[in-house]
Amino acid sequence: MTDADLLRALGESPTTRRRFALLQAIAGAGSISQAAKAVGMSYKGAWDAIDALNNAADAPLVHRQTGGRRGGGTVLTARGTELLALYERLRAEQQAMATRIAESHAHAARDLPVLGRLTMLSSARNQLAGRVRAIDAGAVNDRIVIALAGGQPLVATITRESTRAMSLAPGTPVTALIKAPWLMLATLGDAGAGGCSAENQLDGVVRRIDRGAVNGEVVLELAGGQTLVAVVTIEAIERLGLARGGTARALFAAASVILVRLG
Repeated sequence: MTDADLLRALGESPTTRRRFALLQAIAGAGSISQAAKAVGMSYKGAWDAIDALNNAADAPLVHRQTGGRRGGGTVLTARGTELLALYERLRAEQQAMATRIAESHAHAARDLPVLGRLTMLSSARNQLAGRVRAIDAGAVNDRIVIALAGGQPLVATITRESTRAMSLAPGTPVTALIKAPWLMLATLGDAGAGGCSAENQLDGVVRRIDRGAVNGEVVLELAGGQTLVAVVTIEAIERLGLARGGTARALFAAASVILVRLG
């Protein structure tokens, strides 16, 4: 395991590194086009990254200047310079920590990414860990096939720029986020389920049903032990005859899957 692998496992994603590398390049070049070229981003991708950074920060990090003898340029704000300096200091500390961990923990490569997933906070009830099996590239969107723990495939549709930003490739560990209301349920004997347009159709065993006044939560256990939670109406639960120990199929669109890369 390289130091770069350990740094990713400690919380620095490829996206984070590229964005701060872009800030470093802007600080040096004073031009977003030159900075984008230096870090291997498209001009649009660089501006998308800057927009994401500015939106996430408490104040803008990058300022676009206009006019002047040189026709303007792009510079870091005082806040951007301050945060970049802190990031560089933290990264140096992480580098030292990564080296110590690699030397003292025999299974750091295996265990650190798992810790990252365990501590991830998200409002999405469904968080499934897996590895990229295949990438079908498109002009705008890519189709990402993920192998789950039990071998069942899960498909996500994301933008081509997102695939590049996360440095996705076969074997890359990812976490798929799917909100519970986005799932539909069908019984395995439902003749219509096989002809459904939903690209994701995962079979499981009903482990729990929590009933409310109008809706209920149905927990399916997939092959390999991972679980999916679907929120459906009580009427649907009754109509489908769902009960603990029975089987059901979860259906959802590939566009409903959000991918996260932690390490």
